[in-house]
Amino acid sequence: MDRATPVRTPITRRALMQGAAGIGALGAVAAVSARAAAASQVSAIVVGSGFGGAVAALRLGQAGIRTTVFERGRRWPIRADGNTFATFVRPDKRAAWFSPTAGISSLLQVPVEPYPGVLEKVHGNGIEAVYGAGVGGGSLVFGAFSAQPDKPDFELVFPGGTDYDELARTYYPRARRMIRASPLPPDILAHPNYIGARSWIKTVARYGAEPSFIDYSVDWALVRKELAGTAPPGISIGDLSYGVNSGAKTSVDHNYLPAAEATGHVTIKPMHEVFEIRPRSRRRGFVVRARLIDDSRRTLRIVTAEADYLFMAAGSYNTTSLLVRARAHGHLPHLSPRIGDGFGANGDFVILRTALRDPYGTVQGGPGYGRLREDRLPGGPAAIVYQASPFPAPFGAVATTHLIQVHTDERGTIDFEHSTGTTRLNYPHPEGTSTLDRRAAAFAGHFHQMTEARHGYPLNGIPIYSRASGFGSGSTYHGLGGVVIGRAARPDGTVLGYDNLYVVDGSFAPGAVGLVNPSLTILAMAERMMDRFLATH
Repeated sequence: MDRATPVRTPITRRALMQGAAGIGALGAVAAVSARAAAASQVSAIVVGSGFGGAVAALRLGQAGIRTTVFERGRRWPIRADGNTFATFVRPDKRAAWFSPTAGISSLLQVPVEPYPGVLEKVHGNGIEAVYGAGVGGGSLVFGAFSAQPDKPDFELVFPGGTDYDELARTYYPRARRMIRASPLPPDILAHPNYIGARSWIKTVARYGAEPSFIDYSVDWALVRKELAGTAPPGISIGDLSYGVNSGAKTSVDHNYLPAAEATGHVTIKPMHEVFEIRPRSRRRGFVVRARLIDDSRRTLRIVTAEADYLFMAAGSYNTTSLLVRARAHGHLPHLSPRIGDGFGANGDFVILRTALRDPYGTVQGGPGYGRLREDRLPGGPAAIVYQASPFPAPFGAVATTHLIQVHTDERGTIDFEHSTGTTRLNYPHPEGTSTLDRRAAAFAGHFHQMTEARHGYPLNGIPIYSRASGFGSGSTYHGLGGVVIGRAARPDGTVLGYDNLYVVDGSFAPGAVGLVNPSLTILAMAERMMDRFLATH
């Protein structure tokens, strides 16, 4: 059989270009595939699922990096019956992390069965610090205030190289978008439940100033349902401390973490309590050991995992404790001796005001309203914000709470105690005598005198601040520091001594973020750290 003679077609310039384009496209596809394959072979572990851990999990997952998130607490999906979380007036075992009692204030403690609840109290020497537990970490229990610090306050606290302008330009806006932070809407402000917020504006006006109106991590559409009686009350009655049963708090388990899991590269492991970190023996990376625990904190089994990169996000106390122990036991001997230093309370000072001229309502709609920054005080700038109080009637009608924040250089440490083999929070600034107390108490008294007493109202009973009552400086929701930028870590989050170990939570902050709730700053700085990590790896 004769073979057919091939017909030769002249190669035109257009055909040549099309062929080159096809080869180029194939090359691009191959390059993308190669990068994806390389990313899928890289692994990471994130310890903790709060603000910083959620950011790390999402950005690692989006980059195709196999990521395991260890979270010591349980998941808290919003239940249809409106009974996911405990409430302020009825705290139960869900309100406390394996504690025999539950309750925000020391005066309102109730006995409970130890359980993996949402709040852990760390009883330190000189201060108590409160941390969240559960998938979502501290975002489950924070007050929903998503405030950006003023530049002078931020720069007074943070070292050089942290570039506030870049954060303000790129990362604070990104964080706000992700958690859907927005101001209190006018229609909700006009509701009877929010008479306290409206009265606060009158109070500040008598002081002779105007407040700023910050954003809140709140789904206001669900708050409207609360007010209409079609969703269980939470935000609308100021009850946010143990979670919000309507789901109206936009904690990171509603945004960052679901998006991370949706990448297909992130696995979240609840009820996994990390207790040991070691370097790999044969190649770069880390081995992490965790206890899988049950609701009684019994160990079901020990889980061991390893990864190329480790991101610490267990909250300032627990992140620092894990690293301090690893250094003390010789597991991570190259860690900086400065790890454990720089713990601060973010300048927090909680007050209870009574003898009020304006009505705050038996029900105080939350989260709060209006931040006043005062820079005319002898001790330096201070800020005060109204926080709605979920006190039961009749107390809600006669008292309300505020968070005052001041600048102070007072810091504590998180130390390893060889006698017990555990860590301890040491804060050598006794309540009532510290700089924080003196400045904040002076501002509290001055503010109340200007707004209430000088109008003929007595000063009796206000302001109240003492750890015995759950107020003052002896307790903080905003414990920060321990692996401080410029001391034990670099601005990109790498921990000194190990360039594949990162800290992305509040332990990087130098004891404060600048007269505001630290949540938005933790999110923004974690976002920037992850951008820098992915750009260089």
